[in-house]
Amino acid sequence: MMPFSNELKQWCNEHPDFFAALKVIYPHRFIALQTIATSYSPLVPEDEVIGIYAYDYQSKPERYKQDFIVNKSKQNKEFILFTRLPSRKYGKYVKDINEFFATYSKGKYYTETHHVAFEDLPDEIKPRAIKARELGKKLKVTGLRTLTQNELEEFDQKLQDLKL
Repeated sequence: MMPFSNELKQWCNEHPDFFAALKVIYPHRFIALQTIATSYSPLVPEDEVIGIYAYDYQSKPERYKQDFIVNKSKQNKEFILFTRLPSRKYGKYVKDINEFFATYSKGKYYTETHHVAFEDLPDEIKPRAIKARELGKKLKVTGLRTLTQNELEEFDQKLQDLKL
């Protein structure tokens, strides 16, 4: 459901560890803001940095988070996800967020971007961030409902129709 390129979607299919480390696939904890931000670090300008925003409605305090996918050399052939890793081991395409900051930031760029304050979110996504916060409050009370395969297919078809 994220606005990923076809190549990145294919990468997720081919690399299950990469896919499993994406916060936005865990609706029991995160609400995706359905947007990405692309940028380029002056330290490694040949790599495209894709920021993925999510609202962590289960954390205390609740907060917005951003992980980064690096599109190596902007070739759409190799992607690396940088995130805060749980204790589980992941493959070579998933790395701890501190490695991202060591390579692409050096304390100059992307500072304060892994845990993002609402005020620091891009203005364009603040309405989505507010809706995510409201949805998170509801989910804490009601929980999630599992959709049937038919419901998922109908929802997917509606999304496809919207893209036309």
